[in-house]
Amino acid sequence: MIIYAMQNETVDALAYRVFGKTKGIVEIIYQNNPTLCELPAMLPMGTALNVPETVPESEKKRLNLWD
Repeated sequence: MIIYAMQNETVDALAYRVFGKTKGIVEIIYQNNPTLCELPAMLPMGTALNVPETVPESEKKRLNLWD
């Protein structure tokens, strides 16, 4: 899916705006957009970014007090 950057938005801010989290998503965005590293940290307004439709949920490690 194509998402357009807002004014003064960074890649992690865009990931948080679209998915509500950044863990593991920023790396996927950089993999999908190989020329993204050539742009400044504050993306130019209207920059088109290819982001994944869905992001796999990370498994939370749970601590069991009785183990």
